[in-house]
Amino acid sequence: MSKKYLSLLRNIVNLPTAPFVETSVIRFITDFIADRPALRLSRDRFGNMLVRYQPKRKSKLVGRPVLFAAHMDHPGFVATKMVDKNHVHAEWRGWVQSQYFHHAKIQFFSGGRWIPAVVTDVQLHKATKAEARQAAASARSFGAEGPPDGIIAKVKSPVAKNSPGMWALSDATIKGTRLHARACDDLAGLAAILCMLDEVCKTKSPVPTFAFFTRAEEVGFAGALAAVADKTVPRNTVVVAVENSKAITGVGVGDGPVLRVGDKATVFTPAATAYCHVVADKLKERDKTFAYQRKLMDGGTCESTAYCHHGYDATGICLPLVNYHNMDMDKKKIAPESIDTRDFLNLVKWFVALSKAPATLKFDGTHPGLDDRLSALLKKYRTRLVETASSAR
Repeated sequence: MSKKYLSLLRNIVNLPTAPFVETSVIRFITDFIADRPALRLSRDRFGNMLVRYQPKRKSKLVGRPVLFAAHMDHPGFVATKMVDKNHVHAEWRGWVQSQYFHHAKIQFFSGGRWIPAVVTDVQLHKATKAEARQAAASARSFGAEGPPDGIIAKVKSPVAKNSPGMWALSDATIKGTRLHARACDDLAGLAAILCMLDEVCKTKSPVPTFAFFTRAEEVGFAGALAAVADKTVPRNTVVVAVENSKAITGVGVGDGPVLRVGDKATVFTPAATAYCHVVADKLKERDKTFAYQRKLMDGGTCESTAYCHHGYDATGICLPLVNYHNMDMDKKKIAPESIDTRDFLNLVKWFVALSKAPATLKFDGTHPGLDDRLSALLKKYRTRLVETASSAR
């Protein structure tokens, strides 16, 4: 299983993508689903993709089906026009500090191949007063101003309009247990969901499962917000949004995927978080190689906030990420993003366990292990509290 899923991971993180131009990722998912008759694909009018796993033998559910969500884009450039035969203008979409753009080597995927380019001019954003206040708050969090509106780049051959552009980084490599790639966020999370779907199809799981792949998350959850407003996401599901999140203090890369209890903006649905926690603890009892972490990952805001805000029971699980959005903060240069392959494989295990959990685990917000511990403590000290209450007055 490991070799197969790591191969799928590498194939996906090598795909070109940027907000609103996720064509290569969409094609990969479509082909993947076409090879698995138990999966059904539908699209909403915004281009988001909803995948349903429908088992032939359906078991009676104790809990609610789980929907796994990931986004298909990564911060990047989008070509708008050729300025002359040697230069292309491109918009920038997403968040990266502006200091990383000057004279940067980039590449555009056009005509089925990568076309090398070098940034020659950076077009800084002229903020309104309201935007300036927001940018100042963001700068205090991240240590610098936001990204430019666009760039001019020198190219070796013409680039077609709407071609996605990315930093000039090589295809993914695995060194030891570390994967280094142009775009782990969120393609590695998406890959884990596809691995889970492959596993439930192969084992003929009796539990219905959903996957949801959104567009243009990096500009502000555009796809997810449009989907919940249009009611694309089934209301009866428990939403687990997967991300690749900047590894912060207290989170170890290689120590397991992280149960993300909240982000910079909100705390997620406690019942959904508890559900994932219970499943992880049960998995850990069965599989001693499984590891996970639990943390408030407040380095940014993710789609779970959008789902929660619109009334869904939602939580998040993430892979700890090095060089968030390709920024090597120590060396002040563009670099591959990096995750630990052990975290990725444990994420797949967790997703498989979560997909099957509704057959046996009720969704009610309880944590059986915690309930037992708290009940034992109450039983132990209740009598003593009563006996000593008079002396405490």
